[in-house]
Amino acid sequence: MTGLFAELRKRNVLRVAAAYCVVGWLVAQVADLAADNFGAPEWVMRMLLVVLLLGLPVALFLAWAFELTPEGMKRATEVPADAPKDPRSGRILNRIIIATLLVAVTGLVWDRVQNTAVEVATAVVDRSIAVLPFADFSPGSDQAWFADGLTDEILNALARTNDLRVASRTSAFGYKGSDKDVPTIAQELGVAHILEGSVRRGDGRVRVTAQLIRAGDDTHLWSETFDGTTDDAIKIQEDIALAIARALQTTMDPDELKRMLAAGTRSVAAWELYLRAQQIVRDPFADDATVGARILELLERAVALDPEFVDAHLMLANLWATHLGMVSSIRVYTGIDDAEARQRFHAAIRAASATARSESARLQYELLQARADVRLVDALAIAARLVELRPDNADAMLDLLRAEFVVGDYRAAHTSALKASELLRAEGRGEEGAFQFLHRIDVPAALTMVERTLAGKRANVDLYQVHRVFLYAGLVERAAQVAEEYYRTDPSVGSRSMVMIRQACAEGRVADANALFDATAGVGGDSMRQVNQWLYLKTLGRDDDAREQLRKFDTPTGAYALSSYLAYATFDPNDFPYLARRLAEQGITRPPATKIPFACKR
Repeated sequence: MTGLFAELRKRNVLRVAAAYCVVGWLVAQVADLAADNFGAPEWVMRMLLVVLLLGLPVALFLAWAFELTPEGMKRATEVPADAPKDPRSGRILNRIIIATLLVAVTGLVWDRVQNTAVEVATAVVDRSIAVLPFADFSPGSDQAWFADGLTDEILNALARTNDLRVASRTSAFGYKGSDKDVPTIAQELGVAHILEGSVRRGDGRVRVTAQLIRAGDDTHLWSETFDGTTDDAIKIQEDIALAIARALQTTMDPDELKRMLAAGTRSVAAWELYLRAQQIVRDPFADDATVGARILELLERAVALDPEFVDAHLMLANLWATHLGMVSSIRVYTGIDDAEARQRFHAAIRAASATARSESARLQYELLQARADVRLVDALAIAARLVELRPDNADAMLDLLRAEFVVGDYRAAHTSALKASELLRAEGRGEEGAFQFLHRIDVPAALTMVERTLAGKRANVDLYQVHRVFLYAGLVERAAQVAEEYYRTDPSVGSRSMVMIRQACAEGRVADANALFDATAGVGGDSMRQVNQWLYLKTLGRDDDAREQLRKFDTPTGAYALSSYLAYATFDPNDFPYLARRLAEQGITRPPATKIPFACKR
């Protein structure tokens, strides 16, 4: 037996066997990869394996029967036992084995690294979800406000958990009534999971059915039906959010998770009043002078029922902030002067801060207060702190972008706009929040974002912002196409008039633009025209009239309203002594005001 083993070694049979196995394994791996990429039928790989197996005994026979000598290849029986052995044979086989093993080990290491990266990426992506609008299956089909509100509350609750990525409401609600399948919707929104459900409410009872679907294989990971009285509505919302968060394996502490997913009140009556107020805000047809008063009435009833209802207090604070500002059409038309409105704003924001769910939430309230007080440097510092706490949150980055733009740090704003763009896309959202500022300082970059947003084929692209970017880029014909689509989809009177005036000026139809402006006097009331008048006049090229229209706000009580226009690069604060002094006291120096490139030529 010892002699046979020595003969096998002498004739390099063992080396040939090792080399053949290593090379054969490598060939099989490469062939398998090629077959997958080229779509080869399964029999190809089976045939290759058969050939490789049959080739092994052939290779071993040849190694036994022939031997490499200094004179060349000869039959082993013809080589004398004491003949010198050619050292090249062993070295060649050793090199083949070593080289093949190096290639194989390198491939295995690379594959392991790639698989690890994919696993990590998958783990992150798997914690992403879109909450689609719950369907209203109520007998009278009159509970859509409740179904939408319940959807919002679940979405907002999930969005408060730090390690879940939740598609925005705007993006998710764009699929309301859509007949697209779940994998398609998930792919378009860039999420791995979809939550959908239905609501049936009537006669004091409520039934909510919810199901969590993994989009990759359209598998139901979790499904449950919740039955109860209307008094159980808050608990049902919280139970659904908690079940989803657990199903997606969040890393938050259980007690902290429950606090983040809480509805903010235990009063169902207060909660429903809050949902109704939200519904009015989101109603595109609620474009009239009573909107603010209706919202105010609902929210004041809600906080009267539960004085610690943080979300209602925050919504009240935002309502008073928009009332005090000018760049908004929602105002509280109740004869309340600015001093009282400011007092109510501060009361609401203090109440919200006192019951904030987290440090980031508290900072968001402080940011709103700093803006209202025209403490713009403080607002910038708070926004930067928010980004530190939530560096991967698009909304935090957009707050920083706005704060940088308002103080005139356009270089920093440019960087933040690009970062916000990346985060918005990562969250499956459009880039409107970024390019609505960026187009004022970098038109080509903003145009790239617009084209990318339109290519995404979202159902709810903000065409108002898209139209303006196209005009800044000088693409008047494309802007006209967007304007036509916008007229069909947006019922807002003031915004539609603004788009029409822009387009008329860009096309050189000055008389038409002036006629459109004159027609706005009777549309939406004087208050509606006042909100947009500065924009109208600047677009019409009537800069002096635009400046005069805002002079009455250059006072301590009107400074916040006036500061709203700092979001426009075309606004010059030096035209307003009080505001200019406030900015100088904070060390703010803004770049010179720019011109609207498509404004009517006077």
